[in-house]
Amino acid sequence: MKTLKIFCLLVTLFALPTLVSAQDETAETQQYEAIFTDKDKGFLRLWYYEQVLKMELAEDQQDDYYTLLTFYTYKMTKLALPKYGYTDAEQKQKFDDLVTRLNADMKDFLSPENYKVHLESFSNIRDKVYAKRGWTD
Repeated sequence: MKTLKIFCLLVTLFALPTLVSAQDETAETQQYEAIFTDKDKGFLRLWYYEQVLKMELAEDQQDDYYTLLTFYTYKMTKLALPKYGYTDAEQKQKFDDLVTRLNADMKDFLSPENYKVHLESFSNIRDKVYAKRGWTD
């Protein structure tokens, strides 16, 4: 009987950090508002498809364009994670920095005509993020 009580106590002690951690993650997840939601990501995939059609990119260019776009939008999505502790102003600044870097990489990669299409289109996405987050210029 004494062994059973000790066993139960040990199980409880070992399980407690896991339970607390799970509760912390749940609270953290509830407070986290992603820069790009799943719905936004669906919109981005559609947007990407439309851009490729407008720009008439070759298949290898399409892959490179999508890779760059995915790389930067992934980084943008992670800005709001609680583990970074960024304030809203810091998230905005880092988002803007990533947009600038994305555009610089696209400028090196795309023709001037296609770069113009990219700038106009990504500007719309930026505006949607700003509106959703309540950011101003």
